[in-house]
Amino acid sequence: MTYFHRFRTTFGSALVAASLAVAGPAAMAQEGPEELTIALSGDFPSLDPSKDTAPIALNYRLNVFEALTQIGKDGSVLPRAAESWEHSDDLLTWTFKLREGMLFHNGEEVEAEDVVWTVERILADDKTPVRNFLKLVESVEALDKYTVQFTVSQPYAIFDRQTKYTYIMSKDYWEEVGDEGYATAPIGSGPYKMVEWIKDDRMVLEQFEDHYGEKSSVKKATFRPIPSEAGRANALLSGEIDIVPELPPSLMPMLEGQEGLTVEAAPGFRVAYLAMDPTQPPFDDPMVREAVDIAIDRNAIADRLMRGSAKASGVMIPPGNEGYEPVFDPVEYDPERAAQLIADSGYDGEEISIDYPNNNVAMANEQAQAIAGYLTEAGLNVTLNSLEFTAFFPLWIQNQLDKMHFFAFGSSQFHAETVLASIFEEGAHNYRADPEMSALIKEQRQEADPERQQELITEAFRLGNADRQYIPLWDLYIVYGAKTEVGYEPYTDGIVRLYAFD
Repeated sequence: MTYFHRFRTTFGSALVAASLAVAGPAAMAQEGPEELTIALSGDFPSLDPSKDTAPIALNYRLNVFEALTQIGKDGSVLPRAAESWEHSDDLLTWTFKLREGMLFHNGEEVEAEDVVWTVERILADDKTPVRNFLKLVESVEALDKYTVQFTVSQPYAIFDRQTKYTYIMSKDYWEEVGDEGYATAPIGSGPYKMVEWIKDDRMVLEQFEDHYGEKSSVKKATFRPIPSEAGRANALLSGEIDIVPELPPSLMPMLEGQEGLTVEAAPGFRVAYLAMDPTQPPFDDPMVREAVDIAIDRNAIADRLMRGSAKASGVMIPPGNEGYEPVFDPVEYDPERAAQLIADSGYDGEEISIDYPNNNVAMANEQAQAIAGYLTEAGLNVTLNSLEFTAFFPLWIQNQLDKMHFFAFGSSQFHAETVLASIFEEGAHNYRADPEMSALIKEQRQEADPERQQELITEAFRLGNADRQYIPLWDLYIVYGAKTEVGYEPYTDGIVRLYAFD
């Protein structure tokens, strides 16, 4: 039995009681928290939602801004700024109807022209990673004050799901304050407004009273960047912090049994992977890429190092994503064959550096060290290059990482499309794109029939696994801690949605 299972057993009765208390009539009558302090692993890279896709900054973007749609906890596409939408039979035209009377934080009404301006601003900026989510948009126009119509260049079956990445900005406010003003004192139309941001110290959000939606109990929230994993755990123990959305499994023992705390693991949305540049030696040799793939004991790392808060994986998306099919088993650990492949490959012992973010993935340093250890045993000369996430992510976006990197990636829209388009397709964040795989990705995007789309997605992942530019390692669960009284129930992406509290 793994530590993780023992931990769940220890907390089982208490967690069941807590969940019943939250769900029951007494809890419904109980007033939720009015103020929260949340500890994150780092600060937000940018406050301009048209220029940033950093996962950690979703804690800011989802609360302060509105997108046309949102993804529910069950993975379904739900209304947000758009109250309804429809598409043409050929999936080329998508029409969204905005909510009337929806306001920006400065009191001005959100109109179709704001959506058009936001989209055109993103499309005109070839440096923003947000553009990747709109790359199929040929045109966008306001049909009237509250109706926006998109025309896409090819049939796109999940365009409504994709619009969740485009956060609506105020055209008039931007014309007043410009890029710098919007990046330092932004306004959105979401349920919370930003009232203070001291970089690397705190961001304070307050509830926007004129928001159209039902009001959460949370009136004020402070996000605090605490890069140290132990620092976040200690802040939770001391009562300084109410919620830590992500904790390392190694710190579970110090939190176990603490009165008033809920510590639990929940399904996550990211898969940890190792990437190799197949255009540069030694990874231009398929034998070396195969050796790396089979040299890593995925089960040992997932079960023992990660205390069961990870699960060995054979595909780049986890269960729960649209497009997942349980036909890919994790690659079996074969250290003898790995060493033989390295010996037969002609590898000359050149140093190989593994780039990785040290504060975006729980126990990132320990995971990277374990991977390096296995590769060293196989005969590779491996070193580690640890980077802050704010330094790592721009390099990842711009395809400027070294010839090997370790990262965890997932789809916050809970669909294989995000992963396929972001790291496998031509023009994405990869070392080299496979034309056959790119064609499959394009075809699945245009396929309205779910069964046929699944076949295409499965074949694309099969090609990716055979190429071994990206090798999936393990699904990552979310280990979180919170004061029991706040009633925090995480989404699989680990993002704190202030508006979701009762």
